[in-house]
Amino acid sequence: MEIYRSKRDPKHTDEPIPDRHGSSGSELSFVIQEHHASTLHWDFRLEHEGVLVSWALPKGPPTDPQHNRLAVQTEDHPLEYADFEGRIPKGQYGAGEVSIWDAGTFEVEKWEDGHEIIAVLYGRKDGGLGGVRRFALFNTGENGPNKDPEKNWMIHLIADSKSDRRSSKTQSRAASRQDGGIRPSDTQPMLARIGDLDSVRRDAEDWAFEMKWDGIRALATVRVASGDSPGEVVLTSRNGKDMTGTYPELAELSDCVDVDCVLDGEIVALGPGSRPDFGRLQHRMGLSRPRDVERERGRTPVHLMVFDVLEEGEDSLLQVPYSDRRQRLRDHVSEGESIHVPEAFDGDIDDAMDASRKLGLEGVMAKRRGSIYLPGRRTQTWVKLKHAATRDVIIVGWRTGTGERSPTFASLLLAAHDGNELVYLGRVGTGFDEHALTSLRSKLDSLTRKTPPLQVPAAESRDAQWVRPTLVGEVRYSGETEAGRLRHPVWRGLRDDIDPDDVRV
Repeated sequence: MEIYRSKRDPKHTDEPIPDRHGSSGSELSFVIQEHHASTLHWDFRLEHEGVLVSWALPKGPPTDPQHNRLAVQTEDHPLEYADFEGRIPKGQYGAGEVSIWDAGTFEVEKWEDGHEIIAVLYGRKDGGLGGVRRFALFNTGENGPNKDPEKNWMIHLIADSKSDRRSSKTQSRAASRQDGGIRPSDTQPMLARIGDLDSVRRDAEDWAFEMKWDGIRALATVRVASGDSPGEVVLTSRNGKDMTGTYPELAELSDCVDVDCVLDGEIVALGPGSRPDFGRLQHRMGLSRPRDVERERGRTPVHLMVFDVLEEGEDSLLQVPYSDRRQRLRDHVSEGESIHVPEAFDGDIDDAMDASRKLGLEGVMAKRRGSIYLPGRRTQTWVKLKHAATRDVIIVGWRTGTGERSPTFASLLLAAHDGNELVYLGRVGTGFDEHALTSLRSKLDSLTRKTPPLQVPAAESRDAQWVRPTLVGEVRYSGETEAGRLRHPVWRGLRDDIDPDDVRV
């Protein structure tokens, strides 16, 4: 612990720096933290004799018993570190962002200090391990990255019956075969963080690249036709809403697969040059009455860009590396009139960004080839690289329009959550077509409230009409002022697939 304390200054970092060792409880704890420092790695920590014995895993925990991974032992950490998440400031040891990838309890089967450890880890249901996993760590006795034989270990995943490979979700889908109905997947889509080109260039061989599609995420639970049972597709949004009836043309997906599966993809509407157009997609989003859907379907057809497979038959693929999931996707899904399986980009990140720009797309998704699928988690193993900044916003009010805008509004007042409070982000008055102006005003009129839900500068609130903060939209912007206001925001559209509580500063 002396080494740990010597590397940290409590005046400059929020990391826990206790005065003494902790004391273990009745159960031993573990934590695996995703650490985006100078290079991305995972910190693997096991409780032992009042401290967290720690290793850095450059490639993360192994997902295949046939392939061991490097584990470099680091200094012991205090037990309090098991709860640490946040940013270590620049200039401090380990500077960068730390998030908990998985945590829980474990059982020791063998512990020989400096030689070998065998442990059964009981992870969170939604954690990176995907449940129960049995690992062996062993010292190689060889020089490694830090030229210190005592620090150089390997970590091995032990194939074991204690690890329940069959998720409750796939069991539920198997049961649905028997009762004649199809249940949508309750998996949440994995999310990406904003990335930077330099960090991706540094480890270029570790990344695969996909084009970023300008639409809305959809998880598709698909059942192929069998005997007298027709094929069936259920579509759910990022926040769990059933979208099946809104996009009936995507039922074609059941004819494009050869196995029951759960797929991840993006629903898009195409504009000029057959490029995804988020504004056009607004005409389809939120429609529920069959007559409205059918009318707009003829004007604005949609397509599904499929880029991942999460379940195959009764097997969960969440712990299968990205590259292997992509291969299974190609094996099982063929293209149709509205269904597409875009290839990953064959080239480096700069070529991918250039291609995306020439195609008029949003940018590029970079995904680590060995990354597993973490439902509902936003991690650094998937990063989005955009040509322009966009963000989600909450509508909290609108200002009265004049002239051609008098029947609708002049601008929208925007906010986001900071803890339990709403924080004002400014207003947006450009980017609206006639359809957006009219449909938005109708929605706003149904959400009227008398008092503002937050503090807004008097100059911008004198003629404001306030609404309940339940509508989420997306804007493009050029930056932020020192006061946290968005510079030059341009409206892109509503996002009914995102909950207001998830819109944060």
